[in-house]
Amino acid sequence: MPAARHGLVIGSVATSLAHVWAVRQKTSTEQSAAQVVDTIGALLQQRNLGTEQLRNQISGYASAAVTPGAANEFDTSLKAVVQSLETQTEQMIKDGQTATQTKLDTLFEGLEAANTAANDAKQTADADDKAWFECAADEKAKRQSAETACQLQRDDKDFAFDATGKYTLDFTCNFMTGDCGTSLQTSKKDPIEKMEHDATFALLEEQANYKSLKAACDAAEKAWSNQHAECKRLESQREASLCAFGSKAQAKCTAESEYTKLVSDTKQAQGGVHSEVDREAEWMASQTTKCMVGRVITRGLNSALDSVDMEACAAKVSFADGVGKLNTRQSELAKLAASNTCAAGPISFFNGEIWNIPTGAEPQSSAYTKAAFTPQLDPASGNFGFCSVSPPGNNPCLTHGKASCECFVHRDPKFCSTCAQDCGRCQAFCGFDEPH
Repeated sequence: MPAARHGLVIGSVATSLAHVWAVRQKTSTEQSAAQVVDTIGALLQQRNLGTEQLRNQISGYASAAVTPGAANEFDTSLKAVVQSLETQTEQMIKDGQTATQTKLDTLFEGLEAANTAANDAKQTADADDKAWFECAADEKAKRQSAETACQLQRDDKDFAFDATGKYTLDFTCNFMTGDCGTSLQTSKKDPIEKMEHDATFALLEEQANYKSLKAACDAAEKAWSNQHAECKRLESQREASLCAFGSKAQAKCTAESEYTKLVSDTKQAQGGVHSEVDREAEWMASQTTKCMVGRVITRGLNSALDSVDMEACAAKVSFADGVGKLNTRQSELAKLAASNTCAAGPISFFNGEIWNIPTGAEPQSSAYTKAAFTPQLDPASGNFGFCSVSPPGNNPCLTHGKASCECFVHRDPKFCSTCAQDCGRCQAFCGFDEPH
């Protein structure tokens, strides 16, 4: 919290006035509002309540309101002090609370959007993993079909024609008739021609069958090759989707860390500009002080205040009613934290399995094997191990560090838009004036 703001912090005045106002105070007609406020400041200092800057600020309110020589200076000046508390201190508290709530809302909306993006990326990754896994299963089946078809072709590569016992070359003739020469020619020609005819027919039939088997083998090999190419494409798409999910999970965890950090800041006593604890203390003190001053005004110059008055004033103060408590959405945050958890652990996609794809132009179908696939992911520190990272020159998170303004903008292009409320030490980097 900047020093100027601490100057307005009244601390635990509400509870402490019970002790300090035990000393009764009386004022004379010459006594000014500044003297009353200085007396209060001295009592606060006695009890080590509030800061020196606070006491100077309250005293400054009174001094600024004094009109020397005015008969009604006392009441008028004290009323001016009350007005200053309302227009400056109270307004600062309310504006600060509004700014913090706005930043909480903005970061929470960013967290919800980041979680939705991670969920969508996970669904896409699951679908792409399923598509590739089933493609690889079909690739193995087509490899088996090609092996069967091509084996049938190889088995049918040889041709043989067996004429044993199918043809007779026996020869007889009658010398008396003189036809032995003719009969010899006929007996040699007929069976040989038939054997040649039969062999030719068998060859042609086997050739046709071989060609058919070869065509089936070629078609099966082509079907496998096409399937293999499609699976390679799907594999690349799958890996990109898996890595995209890892990146979205990282972005979700960054958003969750930023939101929980801001929530933690709101609960820090004597904290920064977003401390609701400090604002509640400021509000209690300012309202109690205003009430006590009001009682002095009502009772007049010779009035005295005691611890009963202080306790009555403090009892009326309600930060929830006067300012409003921050809505940190803790139940909603718990649900978001349970989704895409920001802790290292295994991640399962489609069915938790992966195909080991063999290499080579004609791999054995038996070399296609399945294995468990649950890669480790720690979204708080990085992506999956199989995901490549950007070259150092292109990734400011590597060159400047994960806590750098450059990295914040790299992870969330809209990061600088938060500077309208507060973006910490990145104000100047994003082109905003540094907070004073």
